[in-house]
Amino acid sequence: MSRIHILDELTANQIAAGEVIERPVSVVKELVENSLDADSGSISVEISDGGLNSIKVSDDGCGMSESDLLLAVQRHATSKLTGIDDLNKLRTLGFRGEALASILAVSMTEIITREKDSESGIRLLSEGNRHKLLEPVGAPVGTTFKVEKLFFNTPARKEFMRSSRYEGGLIHELMMHFSLSFPQISFKLTNQGKEILNTAGINTIPELLASYYGRDITESLLKINENLTKVKVNGYITGPAKYRANRKGIHFFVNNRKVSSKELSLMIDEAYANILPKGRFPVAVFNLHIEPSLIDVNVHPSKLEIRFRETTFLSEVTEIVKATLSKGKRIPYYDIGKKPFSSNSFPKIFTSPPKNEYLQEELTSFGELPLNSSVPSKLSVPTKSNTPTKTESQALATPAEPEMVADIIDSSAETAETKNTPDMLSDLRVIGQLDATFILAEGRDGLYIIDQHVAHERVIFEQLLKEHSQQGKLQSQLLLTPITLELSVLEEELVVEHILPLTDMGLILEHFGQRSYLIRAVPSCLREDPLDFFQGLLEDLNNAAKKISGIDIKREFLVMASCKAAIKAHQKLSISSMEDLIRDLLLTDNPSTCPHGRPIIYKISYQELLKAFHRI
Repeated sequence: MSRIHILDELTANQIAAGEVIERPVSVVKELVENSLDADSGSISVEISDGGLNSIKVSDDGCGMSESDLLLAVQRHATSKLTGIDDLNKLRTLGFRGEALASILAVSMTEIITREKDSESGIRLLSEGNRHKLLEPVGAPVGTTFKVEKLFFNTPARKEFMRSSRYEGGLIHELMMHFSLSFPQISFKLTNQGKEILNTAGINTIPELLASYYGRDITESLLKINENLTKVKVNGYITGPAKYRANRKGIHFFVNNRKVSSKELSLMIDEAYANILPKGRFPVAVFNLHIEPSLIDVNVHPSKLEIRFRETTFLSEVTEIVKATLSKGKRIPYYDIGKKPFSSNSFPKIFTSPPKNEYLQEELTSFGELPLNSSVPSKLSVPTKSNTPTKTESQALATPAEPEMVADIIDSSAETAETKNTPDMLSDLRVIGQLDATFILAEGRDGLYIIDQHVAHERVIFEQLLKEHSQQGKLQSQLLLTPITLELSVLEEELVVEHILPLTDMGLILEHFGQRSYLIRAVPSCLREDPLDFFQGLLEDLNNAAKKISGIDIKREFLVMASCKAAIKAHQKLSISSMEDLIRDLLLTDNPSTCPHGRPIIYKISYQELLKAFHRI
C-alpha cells in the first residue's frame, strides 16, 4: 500500500474542477450566474467549437476591483456569504466560491473587469491556475471572462465530450433557461460568429416561449399567479391542445434558480393525469418563490438540484394547476392548413394498403386506419426461401438478435435451438386471450403465452428489413399537407446528423428556415400521427448517449417504426387473427425475441403445471 501524502495544489484544483466543470456548458453556467449576481442588465456569450476552443462571457454588471479580482479566482472565495448561517437566507445564484478557481484550473483564461467608479479596468491572464499577467487596461464597466482551450491540461476529459454542435446546443438550451428565469434581462448567444439567440426587446415569458417553441403555442398558454401559504407561484402552462413527446419543455425555477426536481415533476404528472395522452408532456414555466430557509441549495456540486425541507405546498400547487387547466378549457377548432392526421392525409395516387388481417373483425373499434400495411394476408408456415441473404438488412438486425430460444421457450429444454422453434410451435392451438394482451395457446408439451404486441413487432420488423434489403429503401407516402416542425438546437443537431440522411427509410424532411423543417413524406408502414412518430424518434435518438453510426440509426428507425405499427396491448383479437399472427411469427428468423430484445413467448410445461397442482 502506498504511503499517504498531500496532493499538490494543481492536482487538487483539477480534481475539484471535475466536480464543477463537466463540459463547456458548465463554464457558461457558472459565469452567467456570476453576471446575474452582479446585477447585469445585458449578458453576451460567444462560443466557438461548442465552447471547447473558446468561451467569452461579457456583462455590464458592477465589476470588480483589483483586490477583489485576485481574491475571486482563489478557491472558496465568495462575496455571497460569510458563514454557515447565511446558507439559510441565500438569494444569489452563486455562493460556493469554487467556480472561477475551477475554470482557471483547466483552461487558459483572460479576465477584464472595471468598477463603475474606476477610471480604468484590470486585466488578468492565467494558464492552468497560474497567473501570467496583471495590468491596468481600458474597459467598459462590467466584466468580460474569456476561456480558451478548455481541458488543455486534462486531455482525458475531452474524450468524454460530444460533437461541437451538441455541446453548443447544450449552451443554447442553458441560455433559454436563463432568459425564462430572467425575462427582463437581455441575453445574446453567438456561435461561430453567428448570432443564434438574442432576447433584447423580448421581455415576457409568452414572447420567449413563442420564440423557442413556435408562435402557435401562445394560443394554448394559461397564466398562473398565486400566493399560497408558503410559496408564491407564477408562470405559464399549456392546455391539452399543445404538448410534446418529452419533458424538455417543462422548466422549473426556485427563487429564479433553474432546478431539476423529482417532486415537481411528479406534481406535473398528477396535474395532467387523464388530460394528456400517455407519454406526452406540456410546455410549462414555473417560478416558485420560497423562503430560502425552506430549501437546501447545497446538495449538488453544480447546484442543479435542491432539496425541500418540507413538501406540503406541492399539493397546493397541484390543485392550482388543475384549477387553471379547468378554467382554461376552450372549444377546440381546426386551423386550415393544419389538418389533423387521418388516412386522407395521403394523396389519392397511392393505393391504400390492405387492412390488417389480425384486426379484420375488430376494425370498427379503431376507425378505418389499418395498423399495419405490410403484413401479407394468411401466411402459411412452410418455407423461408425468400429470407434475405447476409446483407445490410441482416447486419442491421444483428445487435439485438440473441442466438437462443431455449431459455425463453422452455427453461428445461437446454438443447433447443433457434432454428427448431417453428417446429416446436407449429401445432399450437389458440385457446384464448389474457387481458386482451397475451395470446394463450396449447401445445404438445404445455401452455404457451405470447405477447401479441412484441410478436407483431417482430413480424413487421423483419418484413421491413426484407423490403429494405431487396429494394434498397422503404416505400414513402407523401403527405397532402406537409407538417411543420419547430426544433430546438439540440433537436436540429439530431436531425442534421442522423435523420436527414435517412431518405432510404421513407422519411423525407425539407429545411424551412431557422430550426424549422417540413415533414414531406413518411414510411408507408406508418399508421399514426407523423408528428408523434417523429417526436418519439427524436427522443429515442437523444437518449442514445454514445455516438451512433449510420447503420445503428437505420436499425433504430426500423425498430421504432415496427413498434408504432404493431397491434397494441389491450386490443381484442379474434381466434383466427391470433392464429394468423402466430403463423406469421413462425416465418421470422427470430421468433423468440422482439427487435428490442424482449421475450415474445413464455412456456409453462405440463410437468410444471402438474407439480403446481400436486398431481405428481
